Amino acid sequence: MKKMLGVIALVMLVGCVKEPIAWYEDVGVVEIVTDTLLITFHVPDSDTGPGNPGWNPWGSGSASQDLSITLKEKAKKDVAITTLRWQFFDINGNQVASRSENYVPPIEIDGGKEHAYTVSIIVDEGIADDLDDADGAHNDYYGRGTIKFIVEGYDLIRGENINCIYSYTPIEVRK
Repeated sequence: MKKMLGVIALVMLVGCVKEPIAWYEDVGVVEIVTDTLLITFHVPDSDTGPGNPGWNPWGSGSASQDLSITLKEKAKKDVAITTLRWQFFDINGNQVASRSENYVPPIEIDGGKEHAYTVSIIVDEGIADDLDDADGAHNDYYGRGTIKFIVEGYDLIRGENINCIYSYTPIEVRK
């Protein structure tokens, strides 16, 4: 009987153990901050001939804007930034294009510090056409969307991939 009570007590004791605690890696976190509320790109139409209204995905027209961004390290860990990636999304949230810059050597940011940087964003006719078509009024030379900025890199102490707090910047395209 004592053995039976001992087994029951052991089973109850094992059943009362709390769940394992989650493991969170202690790595750098970089927040991307843009200083612009809306970016307007004036994209020319390279082929305005009859029967060819609006921008074309294969057209050679493009427009660029310089955008100031700030990379802020939030976890007080020294980090190295190897890639800045920006993705274009239409008004419906569909990704229409992705571009990136790789940094060799990487941009190093001390823990808790920030780094200001200027990036040149280019919108070509293909991106403009996708944004224009997604807003419902095709070939009206106007479209809206969003650019999502992402950084990639590693922690300088342990070599682990960093985490990123994305930045979203609204854009519009016009002729």
